Order: sequence, then structure tokens, then C-alpha cells
Amino acid sequence: MVPIVLSTITARYSHSAFGLRYLRANLGKWKEHSLIKEFHLKQTPLFIAESILQESPQIVGLGVYIWNVNEITEVVQIIKRVSPETIVIIGGPEVSYEYESMPIFKEADYLICGEGEHIFSKLIDEMMEGEFPQQKVWKKEVDKLNLLVMPYDDYSQEDIAHRIIYAESSRGCPFHCEFCLSAINPGVRFFDRKQFLKEMEKLIHRGARNFTFVDRTFNIHEEHALDIICFFQRHAKEDMRIHFEIVPDKLGERILEEFKNFPDGVLHLEVGLQTVNPETQKLISRRQDLTRTFEVLCFLKEQTAAKIHADLVAGMPAETWESFREGFNYLIDCAPQEIQLGILKRLRGARISRHIQEYQMAFAPFPPYEILQTSTMTFEELQKLKRMARYLELYYNQGNFPQSLALLWKTGTTPFDAFSEFSDYIWGKTGKTHELSLSSLANLLFSYLLDKNKFSPEEVEKVIKLDYNQKPGRTEKINFSKKIS
Repeated sequence: MVPIVLSTITARYSHSAFGLRYLRANLGKWKEHSLIKEFHLKQTPLFIAESILQESPQIVGLGVYIWNVNEITEVVQIIKRVSPETIVIIGGPEVSYEYESMPIFKEADYLICGEGEHIFSKLIDEMMEGEFPQQKVWKKEVDKLNLLVMPYDDYSQEDIAHRIIYAESSRGCPFHCEFCLSAINPGVRFFDRKQFLKEMEKLIHRGARNFTFVDRTFNIHEEHALDIICFFQRHAKEDMRIHFEIVPDKLGERILEEFKNFPDGVLHLEVGLQTVNPETQKLISRRQDLTRTFEVLCFLKEQTAAKIHADLVAGMPAETWESFREGFNYLIDCAPQEIQLGILKRLRGARISRHIQEYQMAFAPFPPYEILQTSTMTFEELQKLKRMARYLELYYNQGNFPQSLALLWKTGTTPFDAFSEFSDYIWGKTGKTHELSLSSLANLLFSYLLDKNKFSPEEVEKVIKLDYNQKPGRTEKINFSKKIS
């Protein structure tokens, strides 16, 4: 029997549950009496509950996030009905704020708000000694990160072989962006770099190759960032992937120069542009130098071998179709390898809620609580942007049609207009955003470009076939003998 089971549901198998490993690493004498069981969204709540209960646990700790709250709620309901004596403790960002009316809160025995490593360990100590506190909600931030036991030894060899290895060299964010939970308690704390890098070295020696840093603003402290960047440069191999989330307008020249030294495809950089609308930036307390951001993005694309992922978020206060259009065209000019068009989500506790009344912000009442409409962006516009986001993933982000898209951009006044019209065309022809084969995508693009009467059939067919055949192993046949009707 394992007295303590720590569990959650990740979006997919390749995602490792970093928070559970932190909890287990800091359980002290109870660590060896605990077990991590990870699941993913393709597994049913009934299967998950059965798998957890097979361990006959006294205590179950569950991580709750915006993507799994419904499923985890069902898991808790099943556990409490089948084994009511099992103590259920919940925690995570989705239950750290505005939790009082949530069904999962009513079902659970205890709730840990915010950073849980120390307070969870304290609660476990009391319960394992036979004391069950009356207090249901527990909260105590970790004052000094260096008092935490780092969790990296809790990555198994299976994790190293098949999952993303999450790493954290700092916590918090100095900025106040109101759509983000990190803005609630601004400020950045750093782990001891020397000890942190020792842990990274151990992982690399064990074979780890896929690292994703969860630091909210990795480059905010230049010396700290440079030490970590130089460490990974020394250990970089062609099969490695190192992911950082950066603030582009705060990147100094020293870091930019070091980024040039990474092998092709190893360095992945996530850049949150979010909006280019000055009024929206002011309303959400976001400061960003767009001129400097553009310069940095162009430098990274032209002077480094980094893969750049940049994103925009639709539906924020005062954002309009026109200003979102401007942001899209801004990113197309920068030409990052991936552009994500996101839809604003109302995270519980995020300060963006203060704008709901003034900007008539209507959010879906169910996870992931996406914005439905605002006073400056209609429901129809936001639905259209969601479809555009999916088609952009298929055509642009997956790198399937780089040369063909150069033709597509020429069919509209701007790239945004061109892609908006093309998205309407795809939706009208298929009524689908998923289950579109690569050959179907190629034929849709071929047919659309011919409809625009700007290019000859021979030119369009040649470019699309060049794109289609750029990657080896493609066996689907494409036939452009007739247009899609």
C-alpha cells in the first residue's frame, strides 16, 4: 500500500507534471511513502479513479488546471463515492482563486492555494501523525526558493526518454499584465544558479535532451540568464531542444550574441507579443517597446538558428478587428517560424476581470472560459479568428507551405486580409477545422489561388508541389487536374 498518491491529468502524454515532482521532492520522511501517477486527457475519469484507488491510498493529492478541471472534478467525485475515507487534497492555479462555488472544492477535503511545497508537506505531516485539521484552505507562499528540495531527481528514465523535462530557474514576473496570474503578486525570485546548473548537468548525463523552462521572464536578469545560456551552449547537441520564454524588448546585446552560438534547431524561443494596440496595452498594464521588439525578432530570425514562437491574444479590452489585423501583419513582417493566434481566457483571479463591465466582456461559463465577445469585437469576429488560428497552425506553423503562402499573401491588401478570406473559403468548402489531410490542404490552396486569377495554374501547381514534396516520406498523392467545387 502507498499511503500518498500524487496525480493530475496533463494535456498529452509528453507533458510531465512538474508540480507533482516538486511536491514529492519536498515531502521529507514521507517521500518514500508516496507515488506519482500521471494521466492525460485521452484517458477517462473512471479509468483514472480506478487506477488511483488500486493503490489503496490514504491521501490523494490532485493538480487542477484550466484544461483538466472538469475531468479532475469527476475523478474526485468517483473517489469520494467509492472510497469516502480517502482524503483528497486539491491544488493548482485553477483552484487557487474564486474557488468557493466550484463543485470540486465542495467535494475535496483540503485545498492548497498557490505554491504548495511547504504547506502540503506540513499538512501531510499532521495527517500521517493522525491529526486531521478542521481548516480546509491552506496557503503559505515559499519565502526562500533555496529552502526547496529541487525535483529533478524525480524525473524517471522513461520521462527523460519520452517526455518534456520542465525546468525552473526563477519564479514570478516583474510585470503586471492583467490577463496573467503572475501579475497578482509581482516580483521575481531566483534559485541558486550553481545548484540549479548541477541539477541540469545530472539530467544531461542521464540522457535528457528536451528542456522547457517555465520561467515567466527568463531574460529579466541578464547575468542569471547568461550563465544558463552559456551552460547549455557547452552541452548542446544537435538532438537537444532548449525552450525559453523571453521578453524581446528587454534582451541585451550580450544575450543576443550568445543566442547566435546555438546549433540549428536547438534553441526555441517563445515571445509573447499579445497586442500592438496602445490603448489595450495601457488597459492591461502591459509595457512593451514595439520598435525594439520588431528589431529583436528580426535579429533572431536572420542572425540565429533559433525557432521562434510568437503569439497574439484576441479579445482583450479595446482590441478591435483592425488592431488585431495590425498585430498579425506585424508578426508576418517579422516572419517567426510559428505564430499563435490565441483567444483570451478568463483565468480565475486575474485582474482583467475589472474591465468586464466597461467593455461588455462575455466569457464562456465553462473551461477554458474563452472570451465570446466584447464591446469592440463581435462574437462572429472572434469565432472567425478561432478558425484562422487553426488554419494558420496547419498552413504556417507546421511549415507545410512556406513558398505557397508567399503567393497567398499577395491575394489581399495585407497578409491578414488574404488569410482571413482564405479561411472563410476553407470553412465554406469543408465546414471543418480538423481532420483535414495534407493533400486536402494542398488542393484547397490550389483551388483558392486559381479563383483569385492572379497566377497561372502552372505557377501555382509548381509552387505547391515543391512545398508538398519538401519533406521526405510523404506518400499521399495530390491531383490538381480540377478545382474543388
